[in-house]
Amino acid sequence: MRIRSVRCQRRAARRLTIVLGCLAVAVTTARACLWDYDTLRAEANGLPGVVEIITGRFDRFPPLYYEMRLERVSREVVERPDNLDLYDNAGVALDRLGRSTEAIDWMARKLDAIERLQSAGEDVSEHRYRYLANLGTFHTHRWLKNGADRSDVADLEQARDLIAAAIELNPDAHFGRERYQLLAIEWLLDPPAREAYDPVPTLFAAVEGLERHVSRGLPFGEDVAESFGDPVEGLSGLIALGAAWESVDIYHSLARVLYGQEHASLSMLAMLRVNELLDSGRASLHPEADSDDPSHEGPGFLPVGTALYDHRQVEIIEFYKQAREEADLWHVARDAYVLGRLERGEHPDTHPEFWGQWVEVSSPPQPPGRLDTTTAGYVIGGVLVVGALIVLVIANNLRRRKRKLASVG
Repeated sequence: MRIRSVRCQRRAARRLTIVLGCLAVAVTTARACLWDYDTLRAEANGLPGVVEIITGRFDRFPPLYYEMRLERVSREVVERPDNLDLYDNAGVALDRLGRSTEAIDWMARKLDAIERLQSAGEDVSEHRYRYLANLGTFHTHRWLKNGADRSDVADLEQARDLIAAAIELNPDAHFGRERYQLLAIEWLLDPPAREAYDPVPTLFAAVEGLERHVSRGLPFGEDVAESFGDPVEGLSGLIALGAAWESVDIYHSLARVLYGQEHASLSMLAMLRVNELLDSGRASLHPEADSDDPSHEGPGFLPVGTALYDHRQVEIIEFYKQAREEADLWHVARDAYVLGRLERGEHPDTHPEFWGQWVEVSSPPQPPGRLDTTTAGYVIGGVLVVGALIVLVIANNLRRRKRKLASVG
């Protein structure tokens, strides 16, 4: 009887260990998803999470920042014409200042330097990629700055070819951003037809079959996944690293892909950003877009809060309002800090201690539901701890019984 009892206890202990292991995996996965829900932090260094992308809590520097960089690198390139980074710094600074034609001219100077160094036997493949990517971006921005005139798309066509060549050289650079930049350019060059259910197509409609996968959350096939990677990361990169902070179409596409991935709350946040842009006078670049519907729930735009309960919609609307206000205050304070040091002749490029005295003046509000998910994590964690203690007690009892049986034998 004692031997049978010991065997039963061993089986019970094994079952409990398996159950606890499964719980541990479940908690790890759940917390990863919840963390993904709260911040969606990118693996790549420096890319903000989706909440920050939507609410605007990421760096956007004042013009003086780029003016000082341009002035410095313009001097340095005379002394060091083989330093290819200087051409990029000058070009991007000019583009940020709205001087895209001058930026394009700097890329011509860089190409001359690339060819000179290549003929001398140096490996310049990385800089050839940067040249193509930057030049394509500058042509896109010049077309937009000149009024997005569809009767003259020469800049866009050049941008398409340049970005495609850049992707061929380095398909995984900048979080896959160039793939989505190319998708946006193709969407502009050949606007997808309006559909009855979605008269303002997302960027994904530029590729046959892709919109269906995105809007329904279907898994990408190998060919599509290889071409486009993570759509949330790619679109986020266009906003944080590019110039899409005020793009109705990029945020609309981001909202749609989040909705398809069943991140309904984040999707609603992105649509609130779309509404904010529409209210400020921004519009879709689709030639047949109808952005005049004051409800923003008409052609092309997901109804705000779709698939969410009313109380949840109220929470998200309030959170968005608070988060945008905090992000704007944070941005103003950061600009003041940056300008104060720039005016003293300091710049992050040349002064490593530039950010040494920066102090966060505010904290972003907590997304709704985060406390609940944290509490749930602690409760489940407590269950696991108690369960582990039970396993230890059972194992200890088994050892004692085993020793006792051995002594009796």
